[in-house]
Amino acid sequence: MSLDIAEQRLSSAKDRIRKYIDQNILMWATEEMLLPGQADIAGSVSQRASDGLSLEKSGFMKVELVWDFRGEDNQPIHFYLEYGTKPHMIEAKGKMGGGADWLHWKGPSGGFVIGKDHFAKMVRHPGTEPKMLVHGIRDERLPALEKRISSEVQNHLEIDKT
Repeated sequence: MSLDIAEQRLSSAKDRIRKYIDQNILMWATEEMLLPGQADIAGSVSQRASDGLSLEKSGFMKVELVWDFRGEDNQPIHFYLEYGTKPHMIEAKGKMGGGADWLHWKGPSGGFVIGKDHFAKMVRHPGTEPKMLVHGIRDERLPALEKRISSEVQNHLEIDKT
């Protein structure tokens, strides 16, 4: 009989710990993964792109890094940056298509002069190398989150003893 009571107490303590983790994991993940991750990628992408990184609670005691950075026409730019693109053609949409008649950019392109205005109706984009930013943040920051959870649970258990 005393064994049954001990098992019930252990089960109850385990459930309380799991509930404590679930209630706090989003805050801990924000501090250990999201904010440092946003700072890390801010040097690689624009601030607006960095601000597109967020956390979502994806289940019991689970969080997921989500990157949603979109262009003017709702293009998933985050996907292109994360996984890269193959070489492709880019064409001006034209005013009838809701865009401009000419593509325009400043800066280097092939043998062009830096800072000079460039115009074209179509360009062959060489593609983009995958940056794997979200994967890198997750892989790099997950051990810190795991350590934080362990530390917080240990502190919680010590408070419960008193």
